[in-house]
Amino acid sequence: MSFLNLGLLAGALAFVVPLAIHLLFRSRYRSMDWGAMFLLQDVVAKNRRRMQWHQWILLALRCAIPILLALAMARPLLSSARALPGSEPLTLILCLDDSRSMQASGRLDRVLQATNGLIENLSRGDEVIVIRTSRLAASFQRSAPRDALAELTEVQFAGPPADYTNALTACLDACKEASHPSRRIVICSDFQSNGLAAGNRWIDAVEDAQVRLERMTPTPRVDLLNVSQTDDVLDNVVVESLLPNAPAVLKDRAVSFTAKIRNDSDRPISRLTGRWIYNGQSVQTTNVDIEPRGMAAASFTLTPETSGDHTLAFAIEHTDAIVSDNRRRLGFHASPQIRVWLVDGNPSDEPLQSETDFLRLALSPFAFASVNQNSQASTNPRSDLVSSRVFTGSRWSNELSRAINTTDRPDVIVFANVKQVGSRRDTDNDLLDRYLGMDGKIVFFDGDQVDSKSWNDQSWLPAKIDRLITASDVQAIIENETTVSAEIQENLGFTIEPPRGRQSVWGSLQDAGDGIWEEVRVGRYRRLLIDDSNPATTTVLLRTSDQAALAIRRSNVIQFAIGCDAEWSTLPLRAVYLPMMQQLILDLVGNQESMNVVAGQPMLVPGTASTWTVVSPDGSTSTLQTNPPSDSDATTDDQRSGVFSETQLAGIYRFRPDSESQSDNSTSSQTLLRVAEIPAEESDLRSLESSQIETFANRLNARLFDSPESLIEATATDRFGQEIWRPMMFLVLLVLITELLWQQFAGRPKSAATAWKAPFASAGSRQ
Repeated sequence: MSFLNLGLLAGALAFVVPLAIHLLFRSRYRSMDWGAMFLLQDVVAKNRRRMQWHQWILLALRCAIPILLALAMARPLLSSARALPGSEPLTLILCLDDSRSMQASGRLDRVLQATNGLIENLSRGDEVIVIRTSRLAASFQRSAPRDALAELTEVQFAGPPADYTNALTACLDACKEASHPSRRIVICSDFQSNGLAAGNRWIDAVEDAQVRLERMTPTPRVDLLNVSQTDDVLDNVVVESLLPNAPAVLKDRAVSFTAKIRNDSDRPISRLTGRWIYNGQSVQTTNVDIEPRGMAAASFTLTPETSGDHTLAFAIEHTDAIVSDNRRRLGFHASPQIRVWLVDGNPSDEPLQSETDFLRLALSPFAFASVNQNSQASTNPRSDLVSSRVFTGSRWSNELSRAINTTDRPDVIVFANVKQVGSRRDTDNDLLDRYLGMDGKIVFFDGDQVDSKSWNDQSWLPAKIDRLITASDVQAIIENETTVSAEIQENLGFTIEPPRGRQSVWGSLQDAGDGIWEEVRVGRYRRLLIDDSNPATTTVLLRTSDQAALAIRRSNVIQFAIGCDAEWSTLPLRAVYLPMMQQLILDLVGNQESMNVVAGQPMLVPGTASTWTVVSPDGSTSTLQTNPPSDSDATTDDQRSGVFSETQLAGIYRFRPDSESQSDNSTSSQTLLRVAEIPAEESDLRSLESSQIETFANRLNARLFDSPESLIEATATDRFGQEIWRPMMFLVLLVLITELLWQQFAGRPKSAATAWKAPFASAGSRQ
């Protein structure tokens, strides 16, 4: 037992006051005999012992009152064997779930109540390390309790979904940075169902964390606070998605956008007002009706009048559990016309004999249709989405060096049966690395002139080029040097497995059915060796019927195992070729992944300017360096493009180039827009099963609390012990009442009839 106010124990000496009074009155007591005294001798002898006990008990009660009162005012503490001495400094590692779901139904208030209570119980020598689930990669900052309280007021609970196993790992890493050996980990969260990996894989991570905890001396205490346990039924409406209905957005061409709204309540919602916001301006309103637990869609058609980066948002006006998910934003780039450079490895003056003739015809059909109609060209309203230029294998690098920092920079470069990257191998490699770092796109087509060794040195190519595979029936004809009819040729070679919408790049071709692929035959293709160490980043777009990869994609690069002419396959001769290639280029250029990221994920900006001023959604500004001066000669992708990591806030980020760092005629003069959004599943307010939360706690030997009060009380008890001054004060009150009752009733003399009965009886017997 220990005392918080040890000096007040001196008040226990006040017990001498009733003791002195008792002794004083006892010394003043005198005995006087009188004539009839003999009549009371039997009564006095009988009650003497009882009266002595009465007086001693009364004296003990009166002495106990000041002693108990002094003990209560000294605030005694009962401590367990595991309790931390209150004078020993402590490091509190406070992990906060600052995801968007924490805004619902008072969860934020409960977290702040708990954290403020925990920090207020700390002493001056203690320290606090605050970890936010949206910033697990940030460096750990040790702060005093007062500074930690100020930091908590700045936390915005609007981050991406929390990962509890990663948060636990970060807490253990923070233990290594603690200044004091005594550490306590407190995790405050609503424990959403999306916070743990599917299945039981997360259990292994928790058990590994427990092993790390046991290796620490002393072992840190782990406490979990579930702030969603007392939630009522939560009604919420969320804008689930906002997507364009076209693979690319072009200037002066109409494109429609669709927003989906989800109702997570058990009541219908009628005439819900939604607003379309284009570049920060409200341009259209609409009303939608949503059934209980249902979905609704709203559409908007837009014709961008200017090229460049734009933003579109859809917002609904509704009061529900989470207000911030009533708006969803989308960033997109409107191009004046998609510029494609075709690098021809086998040029020819004969019609359809060059390597890129079929591809150029597929990408720009209207340009070829108007060759002999010059008189109607000015009045023809139809124009191609893609403009293409053809270069030889030796000329493209010079042209790209000139145009890479200008508005003439191509959106896509297509290498068709090109022997090697270029004559200036190292310089051309660096040029392509720089081009890809500026969000450029590359499409590679194979062919008989391709030097596989040269191209396999390119790290950006999705797969390594292996040996040539020839269909058995085609090989037999080649070896026998026989001539076959055109009808037989159409049935030679490998068939293609219809994509059937499995790849979004060719999803629009699904309505045409599988028949459009049946006539396509592949006589030869190059075997592609995909890197097995990271296969998730590579997507197979097209396969043969025996599952051999014909087209694969990784990031901004697409690689074909066949050529773009009719030498290795009949694909360029079929009707599917034109929409297939147009859809491919549109999807590649129109892919808005670089402009739209999940909050917390890094944003990429091209290296067209060395310094960018970044304006975050909350109005704060920061500086981004894309090409550090010390490494100006480096050629890696990370140095060619800027990586901005402070994207925890959902909203629109604006990247403004520094005027002094821009190149002449550079495209960096425009402000770049990037959008960070929270996944819609974070608004699905479903907590983990109670068994999962208990398993999570039990595997860590952690305590699980459902209320801030219980957590604060338990941590205070662990640190200082259990205060018992309240029961002590109750005991003082009880002793006071007992003393009063004992004095009034226990010491009362017996009635006269009882007192004189014995003397009369004894007198009669003597007669």
